[in-house]
Amino acid sequence: MIILDEPYVSDYLLKYIHMNNIPVLKNDYSVLHNRGFDLNYISTEEAVDGYNSGERVYTVSEHTFDWIYKNLPGSELVEKIGICKDKARFRTLISGLYPDLFFEEITFERLKDLDYANLPYPVILKPSVGFHSMGVYALFDQNDFKNALSDLASITKNRMDLFPESVIGTKFILEQYIQGEEFAIDAYFDKNGTPVILNILKHRFSSKSDVHDRIYYTTTEIISRYLNPFTKFLERINSKLNITDFPVHIEARITENNIVPIEFNPLRFAGACCTDIAYYAYGINTVDCYLNQTKPDFNDILHRNSDKIYSLILVDKNGKDIDNDRFDYNRLYNDFEHILSLRKIDNTAMGLFAILFTETSKGNEAELDKALVADYSGYIF
Repeated sequence: MIILDEPYVSDYLLKYIHMNNIPVLKNDYSVLHNRGFDLNYISTEEAVDGYNSGERVYTVSEHTFDWIYKNLPGSELVEKIGICKDKARFRTLISGLYPDLFFEEITFERLKDLDYANLPYPVILKPSVGFHSMGVYALFDQNDFKNALSDLASITKNRMDLFPESVIGTKFILEQYIQGEEFAIDAYFDKNGTPVILNILKHRFSSKSDVHDRIYYTTTEIISRYLNPFTKFLERINSKLNITDFPVHIEARITENNIVPIEFNPLRFAGACCTDIAYYAYGINTVDCYLNQTKPDFNDILHRNSDKIYSLILVDKNGKDIDNDRFDYNRLYNDFEHILSLRKIDNTAMGLFAILFTETSKGNEAELDKALVADYSGYIF
C-alpha cells in the first residue's frame, strides 16, 4: 500500500497507483490531491490490517511518519524508520565501519554555548532529524559557525514550523565534513536484506561550501561505474543495520579510499516524487520495483550506451517569499535543450517554483552549470 501526504505527489505516480489499483490510505491529502485519478482508498483500520498481514508500505513523504507512529506503535516499521531517521543513532550503529569519523549530537541551546573555536573544521551542522537540506551548513571556520547560528535562529523561528516535529527535530548533529563526490541512490533491501539499487544520481554543486539540492543527474556511465561499488557499500552498511524489506533514499560521498554515508532516508525514494527521474532516464518505475520486489535490467540499459545526461533540477526561490503565479514558466524552455517534464509547485513549504526533468546532450553541460547558479527570482513578471 501507499501513503500519500505533503509536500507533493506526481501525476506519474498517481496514474501508476490508479492503473494498478494499489491501495492508498484515505487521508485529507490523498483525497484533495488525487487530480481526478480514481484511487483505491482504504481506511486507517484497513491499512493497519494490511500492514499486519504483510503488505509492503511505501510513502512519498516523511510527513506520513506521524500517522505511522500513531497507528503502528512498537512495529518493526517504526523501528526501521528510527534507525535511519535519527542521524545520531544511525552514525552510532555504523561507527564500527567508520571509527575515525567525528560526529556529535547537540541541542540548539547548547549549540549556542559551544566552544566552536576548537571544532575539527571543516564540519557539517544539520538537524539530527531533518528534511530537504533545511538548516544544513558546511562550516570551514569560526566565522562560518557564527553566521550559521544567526541564520539557524531565524529558520528555527520562522520556516521550520511548516514541518511536523517528526520531520524536523530540536536537536542537531555536528559531523566531519566528508570530502569527495556526492551521490544519491534509490534502493531497497529485499526480504533477505540484500540491497537492490534502482537508480544512481550524482549531486552537482557550485562550490565546496554549497549544500543545496539543486541539480542531480544520471548517465549510463554513472550506472556502469558505480552500480557494483554502491551495492557492496550497502551490503556493508546493512551488516550493521540488519534492515529487510524496506525502501531507502541514500546520500553518500566517495572519498579517496572509501564510500561514506551521509544520510539514509527511510520508507521512500527521492523526495517529492523526484525518483521519477529513473523513469525519464531509463524507463524504471522505482515504486513498482519495490512493491513487487523486481530488479531493473541494467545489463540492457547499459547496452544502450546513451550519450544523454538526465537531470533533476529544483527551480528554487533562494529563500525569497515570491508568489508562484508571477513566475514565467515558459522562459525555462529557452534555458534547456530538452525539458522532459516541468512540474509546477504550489506548496509554499517547498520553497520551489518548479521541478524539472531534463535531457542534455554530452558537450552541452554548460546549460546545467548555468542552472546551478541561476537566480530564478529574475523570472518574475
